[in-house]
Amino acid sequence: MKGMIVTLSIAAALALTSCMNNNPVHQEKKALDSQARQEKRMVSEAICDRSPDFQQVEIVGNAVVYTHIFDGIIDVKTYTYYGDQCVEAERVYAFPDQMSALRHYRRAIEHAQLYDDIQLVRNEVRYNLKEAQHELETKGLTKEQLKTKFEDQLKAARADFEKGKKDCKDCKPNN
Repeated sequence: MKGMIVTLSIAAALALTSCMNNNPVHQEKKALDSQARQEKRMVSEAICDRSPDFQQVEIVGNAVVYTHIFDGIIDVKTYTYYGDQCVEAERVYAFPDQMSALRHYRRAIEHAQLYDDIQLVRNEVRYNLKEAQHELETKGLTKEQLKTKFEDQLKAARADFEKGKKDCKDCKPNN
């Protein structure tokens, strides 16, 4: 009789454990916990590495396109040229979620004196820089000169990043 009770108790415990592991809510919680641990590790590494993420400048047709990806946000600035003069500058931010996009949209509206045609579409915020604003960045510069200006800024930022990595006392050395 005791053996049968012990066997039934073990069987019930195994069944309960099996139900817990097959429970979609339990599996989702485990996945979220795993994702949170992974994100925490990535953030810690990025802080230690002072990660510059991704930045690129290229000439595409009659435009200079500056792309910067950071913290899951994609920032694309497009400077459109007619001949050797910049005639328009558009900026598009793509956010990982719509709430972040909405917050940025509200900030853009608050600074409307700098932007024209501010739009929010799903998780994207798009606007044009006013003429006076984009002239500050591009006045007198051809497409090639603007690209070179941005590339020089990127080189300086990368050099500063590398210097910061060397000076970081709290970070472990990369082997």
